[in-house]
Amino acid sequence: MALLRSISHLRPASARLFSVSAPANNLFQSHLSKVKASIKEVSVQDLSGSLADGPKNTFHLFDVRETYEWNQGRIPNAFYTGRGNLERDIETYVPDTHDDIVLYCAGGVRSILAAESLKRMGYKNVSSLAGGIGAWKSAGKPIDAPGGKTYTEKHDY
Repeated sequence: MALLRSISHLRPASARLFSVSAPANNLFQSHLSKVKASIKEVSVQDLSGSLADGPKNTFHLFDVRETYEWNQGRIPNAFYTGRGNLERDIETYVPDTHDDIVLYCAGGVRSILAAESLKRMGYKNVSSLAGGIGAWKSAGKPIDAPGGKTYTEKHDY
């Protein structure tokens, strides 16, 4: 306890509690680089094309963001299962491990880590949307938002 007190003055409490930037964590960055090398990332254009082809029983789009993020807006035709429940719930939605699964989050980090987890579970065709919903929005693609408002009217990402 004394050690914690002695170093707690190094950063203000507000910076520790409300930091929005990713820490410069060498272990995490190294892990993320390895995962990115093993997981396919799909572009906004490729995903848009897949969605434009119409619904398919073998293609599944999942939003792995937090519930509050999902409630602010989402890519049309996406299913929601938060990152914390993905491994537990995926088999209910996608029993065939050969189906195509695309995961997305806000910027592509959570979804690529989630894709790695599904791959380890035995799913063969898992990918992550490069840049997440932020890239989708930046490309001017449609967003389903509550209350009939566009995503940008509800929340600037």
